[in-house]
Amino acid sequence: MPLMTGSGRRAATLVLAVGLGLTACGGDDGGTETPTATDSTSSSAADTGSSAPASPGSSAPAETEAVTVTAVDFDFELSEDSYSAGTYTFEVTNTGTMPHDFIVERDGADVAGTQVLEPGASETIEVTLEEGDYSFYCGVGQHRANGMETAVTVTA
Repeated sequence: MPLMTGSGRRAATLVLAVGLGLTACGGDDGGTETPTATDSTSSSAADTGSSAPASPGSSAPAETEAVTVTAVDFDFELSEDSYSAGTYTFEVTNTGTMPHDFIVERDGADVAGTQVLEPGASETIEVTLEEGDYSFYCGVGQHRANGMETAVTVTA
């Protein structure tokens, strides 16, 4: 094996340092996220695995209810039309021809949401809904103003 000269060692050290620096700086594919009530589960966020108590005085965790959300152009198709307070997993798929997201809003504040989903993309978020009024809407461009919003009342 040939010995490296001083300049060869410096070049090898520089290549190694740049590679390590890029590795340390990279790795986050998620971009910016909309704040969520609980962590979302997707390729860009981790699952906390937490759940709410089943009922007062009970130590068993409540079931998380799955809701399928299909984003089509200027509309959401939801597998549920009534909601009781509890934890829900929203499985959002964009079947439209343009980008969409899915935002959960309460009292004018966003409490959970997906990333912007390109056509064909999916993301799952977990949200704990408390009793009250919510809006599920698309925050992309003028989609909400064009009717891509659903009002929901969560009961006790």
